[in-house]
Amino acid sequence: MNTMKESIWLARFDFRHVVRHILALLMMAVLYAYFFSDLMEGYLGKIQPVFDLFFLMYIFFMPSWTRSKESQIQKIDGDLYAAPTFLLFNQLPIKRKVIIFSRFISLYIPVIVGTVVALVLTYIWSDAFKDALSTGGIVVLTIFWTGIALASCSAYATMETGERITKLRMVTSFIWLILIGGALFLLMKDVFKTGILKWSVFFTSDHPFIMLVLAIVIPTLSTWWAYRHALKQMNKMDYM
Repeated sequence: MNTMKESIWLARFDFRHVVRHILALLMMAVLYAYFFSDLMEGYLGKIQPVFDLFFLMYIFFMPSWTRSKESQIQKIDGDLYAAPTFLLFNQLPIKRKVIIFSRFISLYIPVIVGTVVALVLTYIWSDAFKDALSTGGIVVLTIFWTGIALASCSAYATMETGERITKLRMVTSFIWLILIGGALFLLMKDVFKTGILKWSVFFTSDHPFIMLVLAIVIPTLSTWWAYRHALKQMNKMDYM
């Protein structure tokens, strides 16, 4: 309990910057929701990869929109990349697990807000979306995609604690990202004949309980892994 209280207290330093950027985040959520709602009818009727691309970009890039420059991952020295705010906290007499949890909190709250606002507004403005999902269904779908967004945030929080990234690793990671993205696109387009968001909409309509379970399990496991990885990094990393 004390750890969580201390983590929330420490996260308040980042919240000062989050509050400054929250209006920008809400504006982005409204713009994306308008874009999604305008195209939703056509998207649900046929495969539109561009729609999925913009939707995933919104989900996965949200963390960077609410971070101050000092809290963003950047090159520190040589091949060391980390967030300057984390390095500052790490020099103070603060428990490592408190620092890690504070990173999660400061990232998770704005991402939850951004995901919920975008999906709920899309539902309100799109008749096709309402026809595809009941009110309970959009609640489940929103919880699911919020869980996916939190899972991506957990990896972001881990990188803030420091990573050695060589040019080779950077190129290799980029290639893997392209390959995985391409494989997922081909799988959804040519095998399942659907889109990523479209699949989640209809699967939610048919199997809401399974989606709720996934919405809990995915971010829980990713946060647990990210916490352990970040702690391991802090124990072995030479930040000097």
